[in-house]
Amino acid sequence: MRSLDAKIAMTPAPSSVKSPYLTQQEVGAKISELRQERDVPQRVLAEAVGLDPSGMSRIESGERGLAVDELVAVAAFFGVTLDTLLRRDADAAPLFRNEGGDAEGKSALDTFESVIEDFFVFEAAART
Repeated sequence: MRSLDAKIAMTPAPSSVKSPYLTQQEVGAKISELRQERDVPQRVLAEAVGLDPSGMSRIESGERGLAVDELVAVAAFFGVTLDTLLRRDADAAPLFRNEGGDAEGKSALDTFESVIEDFFVFEAAART
């Protein structure tokens, strides 16, 4: 009976069952799609991730995979989760969502801009 159990455990999954994760080539295509949607030059993304442009080109074409730190840097650059880059069923949603309507969104944006402006004023004052 042990040999039957071992044989069942070693039987590969049917090829019709698709992994929930993207292949290396699909991850590269997803990165290219995100970059183009956001109108980001490949060179800019490559620099942000710490790669040369040819390396980023090879990633987007699926010729090269990403190291974990590169993958994390790409996700952070685009403001998306790792699931967005790696899973089939994940949408490229931003990490922050406005579920309170236009007025609440505008208020939050105004507050954010005010905080950023205050930061730069403080930084300038601290330098003197």
